[in-house]
Amino acid sequence: MALIPNDPFRMFNHYWDEMERNYLRGRGKEELSQFLYRVDVEETADQVFVTAEIPGLEKREDLHIEVDEKLLTISGEIKRAASTSERSSHHTERYYGKFSRTLTLPAVVKADGSHASYKNGILELSFLKDRHPAARTIEVDFH
Repeated sequence: MALIPNDPFRMFNHYWDEMERNYLRGRGKEELSQFLYRVDVEETADQVFVTAEIPGLEKREDLHIEVDEKLLTISGEIKRAASTSERSSHHTERYYGKFSRTLTLPAVVKADGSHASYKNGILELSFLKDRHPAARTIEVDFH
């Protein structure tokens, strides 16, 4: 009589497969990147603050920020370090590649007078609230 190994979580396999089929179907890596980075949005009476964790950026050119009224888009690319041919990968969890995240801000903000800085994997943005905004790209201070 052969022994069958007991897998107590086997009953959940159907649910994981169903979730993958329904929620991840047809989505590319860039679309899934919106779930990988944590973002905080806060506001005061006259300002909106956004803090995002985006580790792995090395150059200013790898990050693009655009604000248009209440929509903020943070996009860019995290480049993978060149590996030597002597190494073979067994397990990879870190994200590399293009990413994009669009957020709806709690108020209409001014693009002029905004500030963006990136240090130690944390992107910090601050905007002044406005009633008559215009779309603009924002430069980031890299430290």
